[in-house]
Amino acid sequence: MKLPVKRLDPSALLPEYKTPGAAAFDLTTIETKILEPGEIHKFKTGLVFCIPAGHFMLVASRSSNAPKRGISMANGIGIIDSDYCGEHDELHVVIQNISPKPVTITQGERVAQAIILPVPRVEILEVRQTGAVDRGGFGSTGK
Repeated sequence: MKLPVKRLDPSALLPEYKTPGAAAFDLTTIETKILEPGEIHKFKTGLVFCIPAGHFMLVASRSSNAPKRGISMANGIGIIDSDYCGEHDELHVVIQNISPKPVTITQGERVAQAIILPVPRVEILEVRQTGAVDRGGFGSTGK
């Protein structure tokens, strides 16, 4: 599968897989900013992604962000639809400082990771009963 990517800024780094077995490619920022504790900032990547029809891009925090840097994606994950591909539809990554001290994010730093996945289209059917057995409610499978 080919993934067309347009650079909006010459300093933007094209995403890359860091190892042959990596499931996701890394996303970097074109900004440098000090995030104060609790602060949220929408970081620019300088890139527009043209996700193939029938697919979406899932953007997630890098696994080392929270324990090593004290940062996380503020919205948990991002879903980028295939029709978000206008000439200036730049991908941003929303980062929050979850640590008790300031954190510096630097230009070119890997701030997130992304994977392209197929979109299953489903038909929504309203039913009166599900026919399933109740499990006991939210969080019922563990203590």
